[in-house]
Amino acid sequence: MNLKGMVLNETKEIVQIITFASANRKTGDMAQVWILNKNINPVQAFKNGENVKICFDCPHLKNKTCYVNVGQAPQQVYKAYKAGKYMSLDLNVLKVALKWKAVRFGAYGEPVLIPLHLVQFIARYSRGYTGYTHQWRNLEFWEYRAYFMASADNAQDVIEAHAMGWRTFRVKGSEQPNLEKEIDCPNALTGVQCRDCRLCHGLGAHGNGKSITVIVHGTQGKINKFNAINL
Repeated sequence: MNLKGMVLNETKEIVQIITFASANRKTGDMAQVWILNKNINPVQAFKNGENVKICFDCPHLKNKTCYVNVGQAPQQVYKAYKAGKYMSLDLNVLKVALKWKAVRFGAYGEPVLIPLHLVQFIARYSRGYTGYTHQWRNLEFWEYRAYFMASADNAQDVIEAHAMGWRTFRVKGSEQPNLEKEIDCPNALTGVQCRDCRLCHGLGAHGNGKSITVIVHGTQGKINKFNAINL
């Protein structure tokens, strides 16, 4: 099946798209779900603040420490969407396309914007999935904890999220130690790709198991800014 991508869901201002191939060295060849502004390209949305509609109050948006380069993959996905290169949602086709694919929810954007029934469908028919949300404090999205990790930005976040029943994923400074229940990302230890590891999938089969940490990454400028904030 030579399927480039599919439009999962659209609202007046937001579109969610799944693409089926990736050359990302860390994740491996996973299907990727993108949450994008529908009427403005990611570069312009970043410049004028419109990306708040798809990122909400993410601290990496405020602090400009997000590792995603919006001028690369998000921009290309947006252009392909506007050019009509992605098919409309067809659950039967999606089910077949997911059979041998692990899925990365939220390659860009806040994944709780994906309707829960679509998250559940993708989780059911894919060979695994990963996902992270900064909206774990919002009880409106509590059910997503079964599928996504709570994005934690400091020790207090980890403590609070664990108390609320979430497993956590924490980006940490290069000199910060792990907390109780935290382990280093297996990719950093062994090189295993996310498509094969799949520890970062909400509660999943791991229940209240270990949470994951990763050393801050991205451009050197973003790394320096992150480390300065998280001393």
